[in-house]
This record gives sequence, structure tokens and C-alpha cells, in this order.
Amino acid sequence: MSTWRRVWLVAQREFVQRGRSKAYLISAIFTTVLLVGLIVVPAIVSRLDDGSTTFELGLVGEGNASLLQSAQLLAAARAGEDETVRIATTTYADTTSAEAGLREGEVELIVVDGQRLIAKSSNVFGNSALEELMQQAAGSERLRALTADNADASEIAAILASDPLAVDTLTGESTDDPTRAFIAYAGLILMYMAILTYGSWTLTGVTEEKSNRVVELLLAALRPYQLLSGKIIGIGLLGLAQLVVTVGAGLAAVRFAGSVDLPTLPIGSVVSLLLWFVLGFGLYSVAFGAAGALVSRMEDAQTAAAPMTIISVVGFFVSFQVLENPDGGAATLFTFLPPTAPYVVPIRTAFDAIPLWEIAASAALTMAAAYALVRLAGRVYSGAILRIGARVKLREAWRSAEL
Repeated sequence: MSTWRRVWLVAQREFVQRGRSKAYLISAIFTTVLLVGLIVVPAIVSRLDDGSTTFELGLVGEGNASLLQSAQLLAAARAGEDETVRIATTTYADTTSAEAGLREGEVELIVVDGQRLIAKSSNVFGNSALEELMQQAAGSERLRALTADNADASEIAAILASDPLAVDTLTGESTDDPTRAFIAYAGLILMYMAILTYGSWTLTGVTEEKSNRVVELLLAALRPYQLLSGKIIGIGLLGLAQLVVTVGAGLAAVRFAGSVDLPTLPIGSVVSLLLWFVLGFGLYSVAFGAAGALVSRMEDAQTAAAPMTIISVVGFFVSFQVLENPDGGAATLFTFLPPTAPYVVPIRTAFDAIPLWEIAASAALTMAAAYALVRLAGRVYSGAILRIGARVKLREAWRSAEL
């Protein structure tokens, strides 16, 4: 039997056995129900309230009166018989004091001279309800002026197809393309969850088989690296399946609730997320599997995995710096470090802030690191997997491995 056939048989075993286990099914159902509940329940509650909505709007300068009047008329037109929408305003002496009020939560949005808006930050799901209302009000004002001047259809279409008011944010983020921010944030969270969750599955899977001595029977027919590789592939496919189901249920819940408008995701960014999911999971899962081989009890498994967990958490927090400045020197540095590349590269790709050669070089370095880690983990796995009792030291596992 070929090596690949042996590895695939182990992967199939992991996929089927763990996929049928109560722990996996309960985890998958609980995660999906929790996510759907967090999306649907607030939407249902909001529909059952008294129907009163109040927007807090800050005003700075002159020229806001007509825009505010149009916004109030639009808000009244949107409201139904059982719903009331009102706009409460706060006037500020200057932009500085208005921005301070925005930071403190006194207002949701600021209008300056009827020409531009200031928001707290960009919204990954698109414009907020108040921002959308003010843009439509500005559009109606411009349409009224154009129709009075007998404007042609192209000018009217241009207004309808764009946001008339410029939007600035306190954080300096661009609001031109919220889809990029959505991909970056969503990809970061999914990557972090996948690495820690599914990497720990590899860890516990190796430790369980070692503690109950099942691994001794498996190694009678398999080489240690074949067993480790099959586990990583099988658990990775199972984790990917759960991730797809959970995300799919979440997207369906968002559409059902109608609470936000989902942006259309570019195919290239989605492919990048999937590619780095595979690379990131493979890199960390090999390390988790080697850590699981060093211990014989489940109680010691998390301690052995602490270095990988810490590195993963560091990569997660590093990514927030990259979100703020995807073109900076720190972002470039972390792009070429394999432990942080799975977090950083998808973010920079989403913001179109990374050249193609850096993506290729980062992927090559990550794959090289994964290969080197496979060789290292395979030897550690071989030297430690049959040793029962106290935790095996890394040096001892390396020396006792079969060459």
C-alpha cells in the first residue's frame, strides 16, 4: 500500500470517527445555534419594541438647516403607522468640540456645513442607518436643485449612484470601500478561531490515542509520520466542514434578520482567505500534534501546547496593528514571519496593500517552515508517541526517534 493511501485512510478514519462523536456534534450544533441566536434574537427584539427610533446628530457650522429638514421628512416617510423616527440634534461651536462629543457617545454622526460627515469609524457592513439617511437627504437636496435648473438625466443618475457627502472618521479609516474592512475583520477572526480550535483537536486526538494505547496498534501498520499527517488532514477537513456550515448559517441568519446589508465579496479575497486558512492550519496543527505526542495525559496536553497558543495569540494582536496601517513597516515584517503570516497576509490582501511578490514570498516561506516543522514534528512524534508516563522532554524525544 502506498504512503499516500495509508495517510488518506488515517484521514478518513479521523473524519468519520470524530464527525460521529457526540462531542463534535454537540460542539457544532452549539456553535451554530449560538451564532444564529446572536444575530436573530436582537433583530426580533428590535421588531417587538415600541417602534421608536431616535438618531443623535451633531451639527457644526452653517448650511445644515435645509439638509436636516430633508432628513426629517425622509425619516417620517420611512416610518410606518406603528413606528416613530426622530432626529435629535446637538449644535457645537467647532469641529474639535463636536469630535469630542462623538468620541464620548453624545452623538452618532456629525454634519459640518451641510457638506461633509464625520463618523466615529468606518462600518464594515456599509453605512449606518443615520449616515445613509443623511446621504439620501443630501441627494434629494441636490436633485431638487438640478431639476429646478432643467438638468439632464446623466447628472441625475450620477447623484443617485453616489454618496453626495464626503465622510471622514475619527480613526482616519477610509469609508470608500467597506467591503475591504469586512473581509479583513472577518478573515482575522475566522483564522484565529480555526487555528486555536482545530489545532487543539489535533492535540487532543494524539493525546487520547496515546493514553488509551490505541496508537500501539496503529503503529503496527503505519509509520509515525503517516499517522500524524493523516490526523492533520482528517481533522483539517472536518474543521473546514464545520467552519463552512457555521459561516453559512450565520450568513443565512443575517439575511433573514435583515439587520445589515452584506457586501459582495471579491473572489480573489475569498481565495486568499481559503489559501491562508490551509497554510495557517497546517503550520500550527503540526506543532500541536508534536506537542500532543510529548504527554500521556489529557491534563498535561494544554500545558504542552502553551507555546503554540501564545504564538497564535501574539499573531492575533499583531494583526490589529496591521489593520490600522497595512502599508507600514511592521506589516511588511510580519508578512515574512511564518507564525504571523496567516493572520497578516489576508488583511493586507483585503486592503490591496501588498504586492504580488510579497504574497508569493510569504507563502513560500510559510510552506518551507511547515515542511521543516513536519520533519521536526515527525521525529518528535516518532520518539515520543510510544512513551507512556511522565511528560517526555523534547530532547529525549528527538534522541530516541527512529532515523
